[in-house]
Amino acid sequence: MRDFTGTRFSSACLLGFLYMIAIVIASPSNASEVIRQYEFGGELSAPARKALASRNFVLKQDAEDEHKINLYHTEDALHIQVTKPAFGIFLHEEDIPEAKHVRLHWGVSTYPEGASYEHGIDNEAIMVYVFFGHEKQSSGSMFVPDSPYFIGFFLCPKGSDEVEQPYAGHYYKKTGRFICVDHPEEGATAVSEVALADEFKKSFGLDSVPPVSGISIEVDTTASKNDGKAASFLQRIEFLK
Repeated sequence: MRDFTGTRFSSACLLGFLYMIAIVIASPSNASEVIRQYEFGGELSAPARKALASRNFVLKQDAEDEHKINLYHTEDALHIQVTKPAFGIFLHEEDIPEAKHVRLHWGVSTYPEGASYEHGIDNEAIMVYVFFGHEKQSSGSMFVPDSPYFIGFFLCPKGSDEVEQPYAGHYYKKTGRFICVDHPEEGATAVSEVALADEFKKSFGLDSVPPVSGISIEVDTTASKNDGKAASFLQRIEFLK
C-alpha cells in the first residue's frame, strides 16, 4: 500500500455480462441526503485518463502507464484493468465537512491472486481511500512521507480477509487502516455503505473525527500472483450526511 502522496508502503468485463451482474448490498442506508457525488461512467470513446484529470483527479505512479493499467469507460462505470504487477493511484483532494457516510457502487471482475492483508499480501483490485483532516501524521519512517489520517475501503474474495476488520499496514500503523467491506463474487456489483465516524473511532480509538478532506482510488498488484493481473470497475462514490 501507499500513502496520501502516492509513495509506496506496503479481463475487462464484457459489456453484455455487465447487464446481467448481481447487485450485492453491503449494508442498509442510514444516511438521508447525498451531499457530494462522483460519477465514473462516460463515453466509450472518451479517453478515461483525460476524463479523470478534467475532474481534478491526479494520476500518480503506474496510473499514468497505459501498458500496465488500462482504463476505459462504459456508460455507467470506469473500468480498471491491470495487465502486469502495478501500483496506481488517482487522488482527489476536496473538503467535505458534512460527510458522515460514504456509499460505493463498484465491483471486481478479477481479483489479484493471493492478495490478503490477513496473510501479508497487501494488494487489491480496487481500494477507495477516505482522508480525514489536513494535519499530517507520522508514517513511522523517515523515508515515507507523512499523511493525514486515512481509511482504505476495498473488496476481497471469501477466504482472504475478514469483512469490517481494520487492518494496519507496514507504515502509518497509528493513523491508517484498510478495511474489506464486502466479499462479492467476481463480476457482481456491490453497493457498500460505511458510517465514517463509527469506522474512524473503531479504527483509531479517538472520540474526535476530523472532517473528510479527500479521496483516492487505488490499485495494487505488485506482490500478487498471476503476473499481477486484476480488473475492477467503479460506478459512483457518494458522500452523505
